[in-house]
Amino acid sequence: MKKSNLYTLLFLCLSMIAVVVFTTIRHVKSVNADENPPVPSAKNSVENAIESIKITENLPDGKTETSEPKKLTIDEVLFIGDSRTVGLMEYARLEKADFFCTVGMSVFNIHKNSVSIPGTGKVTLTELLDSKTYSAVYIMLGVNEMGYKYESILSKYAELIEFVKGKQSDAAIIIHANLHVTKSRSDSDKTFNNHAINQLNTALSEFADNKSIFYLDANDLFDDSNGALSADKSSDNTHLYAKYYEEWGNWIVQQTASLTKEE
Repeated sequence: MKKSNLYTLLFLCLSMIAVVVFTTIRHVKSVNADENPPVPSAKNSVENAIESIKITENLPDGKTETSEPKKLTIDEVLFIGDSRTVGLMEYARLEKADFFCTVGMSVFNIHKNSVSIPGTGKVTLTELLDSKTYSAVYIMLGVNEMGYKYESILSKYAELIEFVKGKQSDAAIIIHANLHVTKSRSDSDKTFNNHAINQLNTALSEFADNKSIFYLDANDLFDDSNGALSADKSSDNTHLYAKYYEEWGNWIVQQTASLTKEE
């Protein structure tokens, strides 16, 4: 065989071997790629997870869902009380509120009374709380109870709070401090005096947890320098003149707006 033909044959053999080797290598890489797909970077994994959460919760970028205490308003509320609460009902212009109140009402007779509620009719407290839903219930009782044993007053007051909570579990309960009497009455009355009222108010304030039960004291609005009801704001040493009930009502609205209730 000529030497040139030998070189040609050798070149063809090497070319065939190279083609076979190249084809085999490509096949092996293709199989490995199918069995071991590319691993995404850590950054991409976190971004994908965040995006998935955003889609699931349907929240805007950068925001998270949080539970905040509910702001209270004067809408859909109930006032429970005695003659001072009757004054609020008549003169404070709290038109959206309901009032379960009568002259002489106390924690000892509250379940015996029936009161006319506009749009509802004459009902007991139980019937009222069963028929309507309130966002807040205001309670101001205690003056007519003076003369009863102190422990009995607090016990019945606690029962009333629990009763209201049982009927209106989602409502905030707001306890009002009892207003003072004038100095002349306080000094001359062994039963209805400011020392006894302050003692009761202090005890009532301890029912508040500032979560679902709150305490408001409006005495600073109407007291004189002696810590007694100003004589020029009352005609009978006990009750406010009509014009001051509107001031009191405005104060209640403002104070209520500053309160929050946990869900």
